Amino acid sequence: MSNDTFQKDGSKRDGLIDNTDYMSKLVGDFINKPDEDAKKTTASVARGQKFFARDDVILALSKMQLGYRPEFKQGQAVNINTNAFKTTLLNQMASQGGAIMTKSVNQIDGRTIDFVEMIFGAFLRDPNITYAIKSLLLRLQIPIIKTALLDLKFFYNPKHSARHVLDTIAHIGIGIEDKNSTVYQTMELIVEQLLRGFDTNISTFNTALTSLSRLTDIEKKKQELNEVQTRQQIRQEHARQLVMAELQFHMIGKIIPKSVQPLILKFWSTLMFHACIRFGKESAQWKQSVTLLRRLVNSLQPINNEKSWAFLKGNYKQLVYAIKQALDETKQSKEHIYSAIQLLSRTYENMLAESQFQNTATLNIAASADAFTDGDHVDERLLIAKKKIARLPTEIKPGVWFEVFDGNNRPVRRFKLSVIVTEDAHLVFVDRLGVKGIEKDAEEFVAELRSGKSRVIADHSIFNHALSQVIHSLATAR
Repeated sequence: MSNDTFQKDGSKRDGLIDNTDYMSKLVGDFINKPDEDAKKTTASVARGQKFFARDDVILALSKMQLGYRPEFKQGQAVNINTNAFKTTLLNQMASQGGAIMTKSVNQIDGRTIDFVEMIFGAFLRDPNITYAIKSLLLRLQIPIIKTALLDLKFFYNPKHSARHVLDTIAHIGIGIEDKNSTVYQTMELIVEQLLRGFDTNISTFNTALTSLSRLTDIEKKKQELNEVQTRQQIRQEHARQLVMAELQFHMIGKIIPKSVQPLILKFWSTLMFHACIRFGKESAQWKQSVTLLRRLVNSLQPINNEKSWAFLKGNYKQLVYAIKQALDETKQSKEHIYSAIQLLSRTYENMLAESQFQNTATLNIAASADAFTDGDHVDERLLIAKKKIARLPTEIKPGVWFEVFDGNNRPVRRFKLSVIVTEDAHLVFVDRLGVKGIEKDAEEFVAELRSGKSRVIADHSIFNHALSQVIHSLATAR
């Protein structure tokens, strides 16, 4: 299963921008090729109509950029009105000259503005960018237009700092859905500083990128620290559940003498918990703890025939020794373990002494390592979990972001997959802070992805993706 199954965002088109010559020709044709507007321009020149110099356009844009505060509105059909923007720009340039507007923007500058606006339009259509971040990106329209006018290679330079500023904002904000978050407000301040400081010096973007990179590092360290703690909590919770499930499986319907219950429910369950945490459910340590639990529980059942009496008589000391040896390796109270083992031994001795079969049973039965077992216990849950995980698409892996379905009456939430719990095929997702957000059964989550209730979020270069969409549109229209 490919990512295209889950996310129809035109990602296959991104390869178009890898062909620099092809892209350069398309962009050049769009900006420079004569069209109806260009013919009108030629006619205007013939009539003596004048055009604003590029310096005038840059100056007008600089005066507009701090007060230009567009907002992305969810569901609004048009968030970018290029004609209205150009009218505002013309009015600004006319006011600079202190005269009635008699000049116009030449074709190259006008089409450059159009091209940048098309890229921002692609930003707004990109479902991988949150609504909050789209509003923040819109604030950078004018600085990007100025950059495109100042630097002819802007569209072809993947290393341009202005492009990286846009990409970094989207990357940091991949999980931000609330404008009141501290991280969003910090990015807003960085954007505000850029708007105040950017005139014609492109290095202003370098300064903004440095601040954003520093913010990225800070947030990454915070998230990683929180996520480590979250993963530890998840492992502990699942280990507790597994231990409880094993205890229930082996003890249900069985008779456990009260004197031995603390040994099993407290000391042995603790041993199993740590074996699961440290070594995992498929480890020899975990399997040994389950095997000894099974033998211990079976050995404590009432003696109902001569063979059972003989088995207990011939094997209980070996079992007690194995239990004691395993518990002695833990960090639990040695004194309490000793008392529990003594109670276990006396329980066996009382069972043998009080049994009606003690005088008739054959005592000559060799000790057996497999005594008190009822055959190999195959954990069906683990087998089912393995099958579910094996069927997971390659895109579902820790570190990938998703929009996760959280019920029919709740909006989808943005979470990152943090842990795939192999023991029960559960997927644990965390928010941008690294705190557990939701847990899903692997099979159910795949079904949600197929139905579109949940989806993969592409943490890609938003500029490259938007540029590829525009290039594809131009190529299709030729």
